[in-house]
Amino acid sequence: MRLKGDIRPAVPIKAVAADADHVLDLRKVCKRFGTDPAVDALIDVDLVLRRGEWLSITGPSGSGKSTLLNILGCLDRPTSGQYVFDGIETTKLSENERAGLRSRRVGFIFQSFHLLPYRTVLENVMLAEVYRRHTGRGRRERAMEEIRRVGLEHRANFLPSKLSGGECQRVAIARALMGSPSLLLCDEPTGNLDSKNTESILDFFTELNKEGMTIVVVTHDENVARRGSRRVNMKDGRLFGGTETALPPPSRARIAPSGITTRDLVSEAIAGAIARPARMALTVLGIVIGMSALVATIGLTRTAGNRIISQFDQLAATELFITARPGMATGTVDPRAIPWDATERLTRLNGVVAAGLLSDVNVHDMLVSASPVVDPSNQTAFKLAVRAASPDLFRAVRADLASGRFIDGGHSARAERVAILGPDAARRLGITGVERLPAIYVGDELYLVIGILRDVVRKPELLGSVIIPEGTARRHFSLFGPGMVVVETKIGAASLIAMQARAALRPDDPRALRVQLPQEPRRVRDDVQTDLNMMFLLLGGLSLVVGALGIANITLVGVMERTAEIGLRRAIGATRRHIASQFLIESASMGVVGGLLGSSVGVLIVVGVSAYQVWTPVLDPLAPLLAPAVGGVIGLLSGVYPASRAAALEPAEAFRH
Repeated sequence: MRLKGDIRPAVPIKAVAADADHVLDLRKVCKRFGTDPAVDALIDVDLVLRRGEWLSITGPSGSGKSTLLNILGCLDRPTSGQYVFDGIETTKLSENERAGLRSRRVGFIFQSFHLLPYRTVLENVMLAEVYRRHTGRGRRERAMEEIRRVGLEHRANFLPSKLSGGECQRVAIARALMGSPSLLLCDEPTGNLDSKNTESILDFFTELNKEGMTIVVVTHDENVARRGSRRVNMKDGRLFGGTETALPPPSRARIAPSGITTRDLVSEAIAGAIARPARMALTVLGIVIGMSALVATIGLTRTAGNRIISQFDQLAATELFITARPGMATGTVDPRAIPWDATERLTRLNGVVAAGLLSDVNVHDMLVSASPVVDPSNQTAFKLAVRAASPDLFRAVRADLASGRFIDGGHSARAERVAILGPDAARRLGITGVERLPAIYVGDELYLVIGILRDVVRKPELLGSVIIPEGTARRHFSLFGPGMVVVETKIGAASLIAMQARAALRPDDPRALRVQLPQEPRRVRDDVQTDLNMMFLLLGGLSLVVGALGIANITLVGVMERTAEIGLRRAIGATRRHIASQFLIESASMGVVGGLLGSSVGVLIVVGVSAYQVWTPVLDPLAPLLAPAVGGVIGLLSGVYPASRAAALEPAEAFRH
């Protein structure tokens, strides 16, 4: 009987009353594989099967039995000939129409059962209706009815691994009977069963046949073959014992293509993805690493940028450097442009914390050494920069001493030959401390080392210099004027001091001086963020590429391992598009999960680093929100090739693997 709503006539259907009881009619059906050399699996097969018959097909291995069964179930197409199923000419059907025919009118029972190992008995049986475009309403009840019919209601929530072979075959029968198919195709249904279970299954087939079910059984077992109401034999691709008949005019009806609801498609994809938790975890891990790197990069660069502004306010935004401006006419710098009392004048301005003089001293190629005798075979004298400083300079540059003390006003007033060494200069001269009153020679003149610097916050060139009092430089090196004034201001006062400083130092000619203002804090932050972003985004991007390749690789391996499952889904009505969509959704869902977890890990990294460094974390709210979407897109793109491979598998080919 035709299922109501299954056939939609495209044109009026001619009556075929004389052969209305035919379920299938084959005429001169041939199947050839390959071309060099070609193998003829079926040769001129003629077969008529009437409704309610039980046909047993026997024959040796390689005789063409399975090939014939694949064609009867529309899992494969004949190379030539005509095949009419339930009045429908199948050789002219599209791929989707053949899938629709399989899903609604054919039930398959396989020797290997082909139960999904991660689904319960109930879920395996319900799978038969997934590709019939049903909403799922009543599906559970219909499945339970078939499960009760095969006597397994007490096992409905068991996994296949907990069932015996006979019970697994009963589940496969219940799945095949969902939707009351016109034809039940059985490929060695008792091949993996013991004699007791074999008899039980055959008795059940007998009951089905008495109820009017049309059955085709392919078997090697003579006992199984004898149970049928009719028997044919295959040998070398030819059918013996079939009935040759004139085919009735085939119906020109149009088969409703198979379909699946979005809910079922997503449900099947997610179930497939989580069926192997360990593999999914490894697949997701690549996306988690890449996405967490990206989110952490964005968060840490913003946090670091915010910290830079804070540091800038405490350092760069509180410093000024005043130098002489080259003359417009001569292009040279007036060495007396900055007055010697510049520090006293500037400290009178409101907002100035400290001011100090700094000058480069021209020592006329003199070498600096720690010994009066220079050994040509051993370098003990060095060409080091000598700089003159006022006592307040060390406060202005925020200098820190490792040993000794700073230059004071007395040293400068008396023009004493004393020196402070930067740590790099001290290391080159072999001086580690001032406890033993070390001395150095600048040319032939002896200077007592009274201090060694540990570090300076401003003017890092001092770290490799010999620093002498500015009074000493004026007397012994003819220093005519300060080269620079280093000024430290209160926070927020730098711009105002810059406007007042030139007038305070040179009221007669303020334009003779140049004041270097600190760089805009936001620009500093942006520059640093750009550099950090480029580096970390590159690392994050590479991690995402590795994660994407991981998804593609594992999905492809999954396709190979799930070949039988793909064949089963195609047999019960899935089209190529359905298979491709399922694998794409699986890979996309793993990408979404990876993106979600990765964004969470990235946020935790930002918060953790900020807490450790005592920073205020700054997070971009869009980054964690967009991460799952980006992960989904990456997963989707990664699954394109594996999904296309899965969709390209022919049902018959899938079952052969």
